[in-house]
Amino acid sequence: MVVGTFFAIAAGVPEPLLGIVLGQLINELNTVACSATQYNPSSVRTKVLYLIYITIFNFVSIYIYAACWALVSERLARRYRKAYFRSVVCQEAAFHDSLPSGQVISRLVSDIETVQSGTSEKVGIYMATLSYFVTAYIVAFIKVPVIAGILIAIVPCFFAMALVGGHLTSRYGSRVGKHIDLATSIASSSLSHLKIVHAFNAHQRLEDLFSSHLSNSQKDALKKAAVHAAQMGTLFFVVYSSNALAYWKGAHLIADSIDGRNSGVSVGAVSPYMHVFSAAASASERLLEVINRPSTIDGTSNTGGKCADLREEEIKFNDVHFTYPARSENAVLQGVTFSIPPRQHTAIVGPSGGGKSTIVALLERFYDPSTGSICIGPQDIRHVNVANLRGQMGFVQQESQLFNRSILENIAYGLVGSVEHEDLVEVILDMSLTGVVAELQSGCTEEEVLRNCDPRISEIIRRAKVAADKANALSFIETLQFGIATSVGTAGGQLSGGQRQRIALATALIREPKLLILDEATAALDSMSEQLIQAALLKVSGTTTIVSVAHRLAAVKDADQIVVIEKGRVAEYGSSQQLLDSGGMYAKMIGLQRMDNAEADRAKVLASRANTLTGSETLESTIDEKAVLQEKQEVDLTTDQPSGEAKRTSSTVHAPEEEIPTRSKRLTTRIYFSFIRPNLLLIILGLGMSVIIGGSYSANAILFGNTVGGLSPCKGTPNIRHSGNLFGLMFFIVGLIELFANIMGGCAYGWAADQTLYRVRVASLRSLLSQSLTWHSTGGRSPGTLIAYITGDASAISGLTGTTIGLLLATTVNLFAGIIISFIVAWKISIVLVPTIPVLLLAGVMKLRVQSEFAERHKKAFSRATEITVEALGNLRFVAGFSLEKQLYREFLFSIQGPYQRTMKAITWGNFWLAAAFSVSNLISALAYWWGSKQIASGLYSQSQFFIVLPALLFSTQSCGQMLALAPDLSKAGKAASRIVDLVSTHSSEREFGGGDVHWALISGPGKSDADIEANERSESASCRTGQMPVGAELRDVEFSYPTSPDTPILKGLAVTFEPGRFYALVGPSGSGKSTVFAMLERFYYPSAGSIFINGQDVTRVLSTNFRDDIAIVPQENVLFEGTVAFNIALGARPGYTPTQAEIEEACKLAHIHDVIAELPQGYETICTNAGKQFSGGQRQRLSIARALIRKPGLLLLDESTSALDGESEGKIQDALSGFMGKTTVVAIAHRLRTIYRADRIFLIQGGRCVDRGTHTELIERSEMYRESVLHQSLDV
Repeated sequence: MVVGTFFAIAAGVPEPLLGIVLGQLINELNTVACSATQYNPSSVRTKVLYLIYITIFNFVSIYIYAACWALVSERLARRYRKAYFRSVVCQEAAFHDSLPSGQVISRLVSDIETVQSGTSEKVGIYMATLSYFVTAYIVAFIKVPVIAGILIAIVPCFFAMALVGGHLTSRYGSRVGKHIDLATSIASSSLSHLKIVHAFNAHQRLEDLFSSHLSNSQKDALKKAAVHAAQMGTLFFVVYSSNALAYWKGAHLIADSIDGRNSGVSVGAVSPYMHVFSAAASASERLLEVINRPSTIDGTSNTGGKCADLREEEIKFNDVHFTYPARSENAVLQGVTFSIPPRQHTAIVGPSGGGKSTIVALLERFYDPSTGSICIGPQDIRHVNVANLRGQMGFVQQESQLFNRSILENIAYGLVGSVEHEDLVEVILDMSLTGVVAELQSGCTEEEVLRNCDPRISEIIRRAKVAADKANALSFIETLQFGIATSVGTAGGQLSGGQRQRIALATALIREPKLLILDEATAALDSMSEQLIQAALLKVSGTTTIVSVAHRLAAVKDADQIVVIEKGRVAEYGSSQQLLDSGGMYAKMIGLQRMDNAEADRAKVLASRANTLTGSETLESTIDEKAVLQEKQEVDLTTDQPSGEAKRTSSTVHAPEEEIPTRSKRLTTRIYFSFIRPNLLLIILGLGMSVIIGGSYSANAILFGNTVGGLSPCKGTPNIRHSGNLFGLMFFIVGLIELFANIMGGCAYGWAADQTLYRVRVASLRSLLSQSLTWHSTGGRSPGTLIAYITGDASAISGLTGTTIGLLLATTVNLFAGIIISFIVAWKISIVLVPTIPVLLLAGVMKLRVQSEFAERHKKAFSRATEITVEALGNLRFVAGFSLEKQLYREFLFSIQGPYQRTMKAITWGNFWLAAAFSVSNLISALAYWWGSKQIASGLYSQSQFFIVLPALLFSTQSCGQMLALAPDLSKAGKAASRIVDLVSTHSSEREFGGGDVHWALISGPGKSDADIEANERSESASCRTGQMPVGAELRDVEFSYPTSPDTPILKGLAVTFEPGRFYALVGPSGSGKSTVFAMLERFYYPSAGSIFINGQDVTRVLSTNFRDDIAIVPQENVLFEGTVAFNIALGARPGYTPTQAEIEEACKLAHIHDVIAELPQGYETICTNAGKQFSGGQRQRLSIARALIRKPGLLLLDESTSALDGESEGKIQDALSGFMGKTTVVAIAHRLRTIYRADRIFLIQGGRCVDRGTHTELIERSEMYRESVLHQSLDV
């Protein structure tokens, strides 16, 4: 930075020195004009050589400062990325609770790019210009102090304009940024939960909310554009007015006009960068606000004492009160007091929303109590080191999400931060495991890979397998293509919910924790897997303190102590038998979860009979998942099909192949023009003003030439005074025209750019949401990389309609006008000078080319860093609980290291051409004076003609140089436009709206898109429905493999039928394909073979998704979108139909969540932030149920819909659902058999096949696995 500053200042000094030389040359030319006989060629040549020497010095200075400041900007951006990421992941949970989910990504992508743009070589140009400004005044005071004293008046005008304009621009930019953050949050959550978006055809509602936030920013965006336009116009007006004053006064003093001119016009060179600097300042403030924020609970801090041994000390909650900071009006815990004995199992149960998970969060110290204390022996938990405390704990969350890495790496993360395994941590932190995984995935055997590896890696793999075996995960892991090295996909999406939960449990068990915390850790597991895990936990319970939260009471009935929490208080505690004997709440909950006693007794008799017949058959043999998953069936997985159709060959269904975008320049231009067409009048107005601005440079040249000629001593005193008065007035008029043109053009461009940016962002989101799930899960795409279309590309493309394009046109007009005027005025001089212009343009083209290639590589490289950030934000509690902040920080650093090194090379080469573009104009001046002096001396042209031609061409080349300084912005905009066009014209396997390749109606401006028309048709259809009609469905011999794992069949000829108006259930081991059945019914993917019928229609043969209008789903993972509670409920309504408030409340009452919402201060207008994490897991589940019920579906799909609910809430919801029987077909997936034992038919799914079907009673009779599940959940004590 010091070197760059020094050479930037040095680069500004030669120009005023050139002014002295040019002044001497003008005197030479004046002498020649008055008397050709006095022409001295050697004197002219000497001064021309001075120009060349100064130009060489200028080139070197510009190259050095441009390279230095480009390096500074890249390093600063890198530091910002590192500091911001580190600060964000270290912040306490309360900070993130109130943070819109998309804000961090917006800061990390958009704001840092803005800072980088505002600290690049543009700073050097700015400093060089100011150096020129100061040096010119020094020269002016030495040469002509009277004029310099008068012109000093423009300095306060300039700084006042910069300060006021910068302040207002920053204010309005901050307001715009807040609305953009909210819109980005909507986009981010939508992309992260696409299955819900597709299932409810909620694209339009989410798009409307997204666009409403963008619309709210437009008023402030227009004000920002107007301020910037006024700033630009005022700047040029001050400059031209100072010229007018200088020439008027100079005429009277018969002074050298060049001195005054040089001290004024040069300030205009900073004008293109004013808005860049103000935007960078605003972005920097937003970033520093988080970077400088100290975390109140920092897991990376060294403060605090060493924590006592959690296996030896009792943990006490002493009158603990707690309120979430984001909901300060609602007390969650109200005087909780109980103890957790060491080396025992303490279970926490109670109604959902009572505060159970909050107790766990306080124990992990994600939050601190509002009042009261939590003590470990004599130590207050607030006084111990956070990392040391968490290092003794293992934690399994209610909703398990994994990182997009291998199973090995996910499990090994459990060792990071462990106080018992510090010797193994370094191997994980240095990312050695990543290399091992890559080798295993390349086909190498484990023995080959480990032969030359660090022995600690072998130990980590061994421990990972042992932990996976304890979590009952090793059986399915060994059947995967790469075994433990298999990647799990984004958020673990390639695994089932139960498999993810087992991997999460293995992550906790690998660190051999002293305190194991299980928050609904087995909710997504089948009964047999749960029983095996409980047996494993029983083995460690004597050496480990266990705290578990559960609604399935069968999972905790053997706990040493059970604490019942109700409405934030301890209702009762004791052993299961003690609590049953007391007849309190626990006994009531047991009663609500018990199945029919007769059925349970029958299961016992049959089990006893089976054991007599089969001998000592073990439980493990009945559910050997490995044996099940190893069964293979030959399936045709070919997906080579013509795009847009689903065809059959030998009863095999193929998903339509995705088209690879191959965009012609004509299509790109057409689509881009469609984006800007609605604002064409504004753009035309802006272009007209740009023409005026570009023409003003040529007008300036004409006035300057005539002024210099008029001030020649040969003209006499009266003519000199007259010329000074006339041309001073003319310069002032040009200044007024510039003021008007810049304000009008800036406002027009600003408004058009904002409107275009709005359309581009909305079109990008619509296209992203309408792509198939296959498209989203392939090609290395993830929510973190795709959000860049909205945060990065859309912002960049707006430059093609903003001030950048205006500057480009003004420069072009200036260039051609200057050439034309030069040839008209003095063609013999021009014909020598004009051929030098292509040299300048070549430098610019080369700079643009280098920058363009760099920008493309830069974007791809940093997408990984964005993905890491998205994952970290989605797993913040996991990150904090396992002290992964440093690990993720290292991975983040590694992801940005490659781009940083490549940037250094691009800067070295690219700025050579920038320096050439800025310096070549001085060489043109040298050539011009040498050749021009000869022509004047020969009498072919006058002094005035020469001084019209010279500035006309020089202004052209100089303005080109300024434009080329903005080449990076133009390059980014061009590449962004290409990517946006590829996106909106991409036709993946299905289009959710209209079926067209491009959303022409959307990007052409106001009016109804195909989606709007379709929504209206659906609205009319929905409004005509007088009651629910049950929907029938059938999967006929369906075979399916996920696109990311085509060699791993999930469904293997599955055939099930769901008749209208009946209640069906799917049961079976986790990972057997149950949730995939729902994915097939929703047609999230096309089957590899077989057919899917909804109400008799084969939906694999049609592209339309209207059949989803009659289907509602309650997914396994319950998430809410950024919006109000009412919005989230209404999201489930049929497309095109807006439910009334009464209907929303009725759905919530059916879901037993209305009372909870009503108690909130804003009620149904409460904003759901951070995926709705301010609600408990059970409350989110009930909100999801309400979202499904408001649809009044014909087919209701329940995927573990009550796993996070207490028995009472579950019973009420069961009663509510019973009212839908006959009107709705219900298909439920459940591991808690009480929720489905009354089903009309239960399908037993195992290994992707339906191995049995029947009623609850029938399956007890003939299915050993089902019978064992019933016994495990019988709750006999």
